[in-house]
Amino acid sequence: MKISLCEKIMWYALSPTIFKFIEQYWEDIDIQSIKRLSKGNYKAMISRTPDIGSFRKNPLRIPLAGGLLWLSVYDAMEGKMNEEQFGEMVSATIEAPMLKKNFQKQKPFDIKTQKKKIEKNKVANSASDSEFNWNTELILGRDEDEYTVIYHRCGLCALGKQEHHEELIPYMCKMDYETIAMTGGVLKRQGTLASGADCCDFYVCKKGSKWDK
Repeated sequence: MKISLCEKIMWYALSPTIFKFIEQYWEDIDIQSIKRLSKGNYKAMISRTPDIGSFRKNPLRIPLAGGLLWLSVYDAMEGKMNEEQFGEMVSATIEAPMLKKNFQKQKPFDIKTQKKKIEKNKVANSASDSEFNWNTELILGRDEDEYTVIYHRCGLCALGKQEHHEELIPYMCKMDYETIAMTGGVLKRQGTLASGADCCDFYVCKKGSKWDK
C-alpha cells in the first residue's frame, strides 16, 4: 500500500514516545541512527503490505499502521531488543498523548455508540478481503454496560507472518487490555488468533458494573 495520511499521523504521533522509551532503556544507544533506520523500515514495510482501504472507511488501518511502526523499530534495533522488551515498548506507546486522548474520549458503554460500531464494522469488513484486514463482529450485551467483539481475522497476525516475526504478535495483542481499560472497560478473553484459537473473543464490561465480577 502507499503511505497515506494515516501512516504519517501514526509516525509523528507515536514515534516520539517510542524513541523516548528506547533512550531511557538503552542509555548508550545511537538514537538518531535508530530513528533513521526505523523510518526506512517503516516505508519499506508499508510498500510491501496490501492496502485495506482508507482509515475513514476502515479505522482498523490505524492499528495496522501501529504494528508496522513497532516492527520497524524492532528491526532497527538489530538484535538489541528482545521479545519482552518489545512488549514493553508496545505498552509504553499508550502514553503517547494523541493515543491516550483518543481512547479516553471514547464512550463504548452507550447503546447508540455500539449500534453505530456494528454498522461501521460492516463497512470496514467489506473494505478488503485481504488477510491484512480484520473481520469484526460486535454482539450487543444484556445492557449497554457489556458487549462482545469477535475477531475472525486479524491484520496484525498477517503482518507478523509477512515480516517473519510471528513470535511478536502476542505482545501486540496485550495492548488491548490497556486500551480498553482507558475507555473505562475491563477485557476478558479466552483465546486469540495469535495463540492458535479460532478467533479473538473479546468480552468487555464496564468497570464497576454488575457484570464486572
